[in-house]
This record gives sequence, C-alpha cells and structure tokens, in this order.
Amino acid sequence: MTINPDFTSGGVTDDPVVNRVIDLILKRHMQGMSKFGKTMDENNRPLDQWMTETIEELIDAIHYLEKSKSIIDKFKNKEKQLEALVAKFKENTFVEEKDQNENNQKENQT
Repeated sequence: MTINPDFTSGGVTDDPVVNRVIDLILKRHMQGMSKFGKTMDENNRPLDQWMTETIEELIDAIHYLEKSKSIIDKFKNKEKQLEALVAKFKENTFVEEKDQNENNQKENQT
C-alpha cells in the first residue's frame, strides 16, 4: 500500500494534535514501506516476535521519556537559580533608593 507523499493530514480533523499524530503515522508507514517493502498486514512474523519487538520499542520509549524528564528537571533547577539571582539583584538594587526615601522622611519629620 502506498500513500501519496504529498498528502498532509492538516485538515483530517479539527484537532491539530490528532493531525500531527496522523502525520507521524503516515510518515512512519512510508519509512517502513521503503525499508521492508511490505505492509504490516503482509508481514507474517510469529506472535512472539511481535511481542519481543513491542517490548524492545517500549523500553526505548522509557529511555527517551526518562532523558526528557532529566532535561526538564535541569531547566527547572536553572529557573530556580535564576529567580534567586533576580530576587537578590532587586534586593541589592533598590536598597539605596529605599534608604534615601527613609532619610528624606526623617528629615521632613524634624
């Protein structure tokens, strides 16, 4: 089974997320057809091989998710560090202005 390579799923549904998933499925299908030359329906592997392949793919997916999570954790940590630096900067930047205002108020009271 071949698919028109110019086909895009942009208008298949009203949901852009679903359309992106459809695009991924179609692209993956085309890669598989190019690499193996037959459809999934034509592939007559034994069931245990399909199960082993699925387990291997899911293990890979877990690795990718764990790596993605570690990247997000690093960004969150850097964000906290940046927020602390900004707070410290604000604290030190406006001290002189605050002190000047307090001095002016004291002078006005006397």
